Amino acid sequence: MEDGQDILYFSYGTNMNEADLRQWCRDNNQPYPMGSVFARAYLPDTQIVFNLPSPVRVGGSLNIRHRLGQATPGVLYHMTPEGWKILDRRVSAPKDYKHLDVVALTEDGREHSAVTYQVDTSLTEGGFVKPTEEYVEIVKEGLAAHGFTDRILRPVSRGKEPPWCIENLFVYGTLMEGEVRHHILEHWCDHRAGMRAKAPGVLYASGKGFPAMFPAEHEGQEIQGEIYPLVDLKRAFEMLDIVETVRRYGSTGSLFRRAIVRVRAEDGNAYAAWAYLYDGTPAGMSPIPSGNWLDVPHERLPEE
Repeated sequence: MEDGQDILYFSYGTNMNEADLRQWCRDNNQPYPMGSVFARAYLPDTQIVFNLPSPVRVGGSLNIRHRLGQATPGVLYHMTPEGWKILDRRVSAPKDYKHLDVVALTEDGREHSAVTYQVDTSLTEGGFVKPTEEYVEIVKEGLAAHGFTDRILRPVSRGKEPPWCIENLFVYGTLMEGEVRHHILEHWCDHRAGMRAKAPGVLYASGKGFPAMFPAEHEGQEIQGEIYPLVDLKRAFEMLDIVETVRRYGSTGSLFRRAIVRVRAEDGNAYAAWAYLYDGTPAGMSPIPSGNWLDVPHERLPEE
């Protein structure tokens, strides 16, 4: 991997635990491979799973698999010039793990190209290989060091289906209450638990009857909207991704893209939430300085 130090690495397992990785480096006479932390982040539509039998760990090792609507928490790192070679040795790549190009999401609505590790499918065993408690604790400590809980890790370590990592949806346009497409949410969210909320970003009127949200350009820019708990994220996104013309991560041709933002709700709490941001530029659009789509009723779609 040429110029590998310029490629962000997404870690979702033991490499997040600095103490454990540094101990391995000392035991194997290797320099520490990580550069600085770029950001904590998520791999969208993936889920961790223990399905690799590891003689080194004497139990199951972590892997990722596809699961629509789920998100894998982890950390994006810059790498040292020799970092990839050292990590490849640690995880036995490409024998056991292989490099996987991914798109990682940060809570400011942005996407980041990165590389992570995934187990070669020919080596996985069934659906579950029980990990040791020691291994699980190492991963738990790594998650905690970066502000994550083990609410996903613990069930997976017992071979159970975990809860959704990010359960809320932030809407700011035609999906809001009283707007023309709000009825689409009826089967997928808990309306009674909906709240007004604000998310970092800038808002534009597209001129086509809907608003377009973009990541904030500087601190303090906010968009007003609503947040709803989703009941079944897989089924919700099977529908909403079509409505918002979303293609798979890393592809082109989408009208919107499914991102993650940290919102402030009217109950005083902050939540990580899914949101559909415009996948393009605001060229030809009109800014909405208030960040509130309801301030421009003349742009809104007519009732269908």
